[in-house]
Amino acid sequence: MDRLTPLLAHFSPQASVYFHGTSCQKTQFCPQSGRAYLHLIEAGSGSVEVNDRRYAINEPCLLFIPRGSAHQFVVDHQQSLLLFCATLDCGEVAGNPLLAALPDLSLIPLSGCSSLRSTISLIWQENQAEYCGRDAALQRLTEYLLILLLRHIMAVEPPQSGLFAGLADKRLATLITALHRQPQLDWTLDSMALEAGMSRARFAEHFRKVVGQTPAEYLQYWRLTLARKQLLSGNALKQIAPAVGYQSVAAFHRVFRQRFGVSPKEWLEQLQSPLAEAAA
Repeated sequence: MDRLTPLLAHFSPQASVYFHGTSCQKTQFCPQSGRAYLHLIEAGSGSVEVNDRRYAINEPCLLFIPRGSAHQFVVDHQQSLLLFCATLDCGEVAGNPLLAALPDLSLIPLSGCSSLRSTISLIWQENQAEYCGRDAALQRLTEYLLILLLRHIMAVEPPQSGLFAGLADKRLATLITALHRQPQLDWTLDSMALEAGMSRARFAEHFRKVVGQTPAEYLQYWRLTLARKQLLSGNALKQIAPAVGYQSVAAFHRVFRQRFGVSPKEWLEQLQSPLAEAAA
């Protein structure tokens, strides 16, 4: 069962590669609104500081900072890190649940992850050469690398709770994937339990324990996430409401306001206001 494609169909990553080189004693990265950071450490040792926590870097590794938090690399005097750095738009503004389910930093040593190494080798080769289409190739390879990273997290080291834990649970994964594919269906607790192959009471308890939300809460979260993505694309409310499982615009409007404290129009205006001010 493909547990990632229904999510990636809505939130396909788009990479921007912007740095490859040697860090000095301290390399700082400002917070990125709506974008994730991905770093490859090709050589060197030191540490990275994210949200007041320091993580040691002792070998080649991959770092993923899903919510674009400010961070900095620190190395000892006369030492350095060889870095490949990129940002990715993965739909954080709309609320991509994959990003929300990840910790502030995922640090993956390459020595223990053979599934990533061949793609990383290609990235390093492209960086060192001057082939035609180099930048486009690096962007596509970085996007593919993120998909491989998500597979690795889901298969090897999923968090104890949250979406990745749910996708790693065979029974819940069947149901969650169905919700991702068809959020517009009239899902009830009974129909969700049936999809998961569990009794109603057992399913409700197990889902909340593993995912950290009730089934109804997660379904609402997913529907509103898709709705926000469609709002950002300029779709009309009369198109959005039935596409994400609401029988009327009024019902969708009510649930949206209850969840976010503003109407869909107000949410979009609040989001676009800082962009307009920045462009002025």
